[in-house]
Amino acid sequence: MYVEDKRDSLIIEYQNFVNDTLFDDVWIYAEDLTDYVDHDSLELGRYWPQEVIISSEPLFVAYELKDLSRFKKSLYIETNAFVKSTVFHELTHHYVNQIGRELEFYDSIRVNRAFQTGIWIIRNPSLFGATFIEEGICEYITAKMGEIIPPKNPYIPKTKLDLISNNNRYNVVYKYSAHYLKTFLDTTGFKIGVKILISNEPPSEDEILDPALYFNRLDYATILKK
Repeated sequence: MYVEDKRDSLIIEYQNFVNDTLFDDVWIYAEDLTDYVDHDSLELGRYWPQEVIISSEPLFVAYELKDLSRFKKSLYIETNAFVKSTVFHELTHHYVNQIGRELEFYDSIRVNRAFQTGIWIIRNPSLFGATFIEEGICEYITAKMGEIIPPKNPYIPKTKLDLISNNNRYNVVYKYSAHYLKTFLDTTGFKIGVKILISNEPPSEDEILDPALYFNRLDYATILKK
């Protein structure tokens, strides 16, 4: 009921925050994600083109961060388990997809092929890097909107084994990724930053472990001259 009742107001709030319009209608609904063959126990929501699916499982701390008392907030080192923040996270996948289309159709710049699948499943190093970047973008926005409790001291992977360990997946793909991108996106601005990120090859494992390697080799000029 929350998802159905709040759908339109959440889209408006999201558009106001990013100061842009979502061109396509997005169907937002709740469903049991355990019915999906590739279900991930970490999933609070899922995005398909023009569809945002919020898990109907009892995984959430509250509907919104503001529903928690100051005391209850103090009990969490970090959490993104809110229905509202999950909607915004999934809407960001939609917005990134829209930015990619704008990049190709209006700026005549190719989106890197690793970001063109629309299916963020770890299958090879390139797709791991794309997943890392896209999920980081989504978590960055939800933190920027003040809808999650981000970690004060995010986990920092030290080795390639740290990156691929299933035990670290949440901390790497959802938390470290947002930390990894924060300074960059704060500096470039969100939309320009996303254009730069998705038009470049995603980071390798070495570049995820050493951010300077990645950000120093990005092609900024092609986007900035547009």
